[in-house]
Amino acid sequence: MAISEGDLVHLVKGGVDVFRVLEVGVDGDTDMALVEAVGEPRPGIYPVATPIRYLVPADSPTEAD
Repeated sequence: MAISEGDLVHLVKGGVDVFRVLEVGVDGDTDMALVEAVGEPRPGIYPVATPIRYLVPADSPTEAD
């Protein structure tokens, strides 16, 4: 599965929260992506780095697997 900037993903299979991929290749590491939660603005939404291998495509910001 190819992950691209702008894709909507879950952090793991069966995940509920949806994240948008902001960057692929964090700090030169092509196995990492920078993601941020999507949805209503709320405290605690900030970019986090995560391994690409665990990311699962999400169909829409409000739909869970």
